[in-house]
Amino acid sequence: MPSNTQTFRKYLNPVFIETGSEQGYGIQQAIEVGFNRIFSIELNHASYLYCLKKYVQNKDVTLIHGDSSYVLGELLPVINECCTFWLDGHNIDSYPLIAELDAIKQHHIKNHIILIDDLRMLDEQKHGLSTEILKKKILEINPDYNFSFENGHIANDILVAYVN
Repeated sequence: MPSNTQTFRKYLNPVFIETGSEQGYGIQQAIEVGFNRIFSIELNHASYLYCLKKYVQNKDVTLIHGDSSYVLGELLPVINECCTFWLDGHNIDSYPLIAELDAIKQHHIKNHIILIDDLRMLDEQKHGLSTEILKKKILEINPDYNFSFENGHIANDILVAYVN
């Protein structure tokens, strides 16, 4: 997995919220760049337990076991700071991005930074998602969002949404 440290550093906010902990790479990189609080939501029980054991001593990291489609909407009401979202909670068949963006839309802060990983894997026929569909959904949160791309596994694999 390529390092996202440079990307995370460019889009630093007080809070980092990740969907899809997997083996904790995003968590580790968020720690390294200096996010004050880190929340990571993981659906897979084994990955959750792995990360829980790995980060149990870090008081700035909160791991949540569950489906980000639901959990994110439960988490956000207790957060009152601007966040950097790393939306990476998917598998080959399931992309909860629309539900995650709906949860972000309900939050009272409307200028979070949103990073969506693995654009190369989106399949409009299979998942009903494309970069254009995601952009339209993000503009429902705030019509002032701007978009750019960062490199991930391949060039332009990460969609970045930000408000100037």
